[in-house]
Amino acid sequence: MFIAVAKLPANPTAIQQAAAIAGIAVADASRLLAGVLPRVLVRATSEGPRIVEALTKAGFVAFIGEESSIPSDKDRVVARNLELLPNGLVAVDGRGQRFECPANAITAFIRGIRLVESTEVTKTTERKLDIGKTLMTGLPITKKVTTESSRTNATKEAFILIQCRGGLPEIILYEHKLNYQCLGSGIQPSTFGNQMALLARLRALASQAPMDDRITRPGYLTGLPALAVDPVDLAVFIVSRARSLGC
Repeated sequence: MFIAVAKLPANPTAIQQAAAIAGIAVADASRLLAGVLPRVLVRATSEGPRIVEALTKAGFVAFIGEESSIPSDKDRVVARNLELLPNGLVAVDGRGQRFECPANAITAFIRGIRLVESTEVTKTTERKLDIGKTLMTGLPITKKVTTESSRTNATKEAFILIQCRGGLPEIILYEHKLNYQCLGSGIQPSTFGNQMALLARLRALASQAPMDDRITRPGYLTGLPALAVDPVDLAVFIVSRARSLGC
């Protein structure tokens, strides 16, 4: 389990307190809790309940997380199409399954950026001299030789995550994976423009739902420790838990 901190007490010695409670160096606590909260203070511990209880008594807002319980896109609706209705929306995934979400069930919009890696494999075939056969026959004999090379490309993919109550699944809208025909005449010439226009429409549809863009802040993702989960999924998880605790 790991421990995250969503809020520090209004105390000039808060970092020193956190370090003492967690049993880590003050310099490490200062680095781990720098910038926008929530942040992971302790990466792995079996003393989670004791540490969280002590932090809470000292005025922190802290919570325990389990890596195995962090949702990923396998647990979400990755929308390919979206239908905007007067009182809600319908998300359609890559298999054509439809998921309805009433506007009053939307609890938050979370903006983020995921680093997507793709591998491009290139095969090249050319003729080369076959030394063995050439020596045996005395004639220049060639053979086909195929070489394979791969190149990994990393691109940034912006997304909007729609969180809902009532047991409804989260809906994630990726900038380059979504069909923006739902914008109708409001469609923009760029995917970024379309995503921003769609976000405006969604926020007007569910005005009660706040937008949280902490994940997009400079240094937020890189400031999280390496765990056995995708850093974006970790960020979404701790931001969501922090929101549920009023932070």
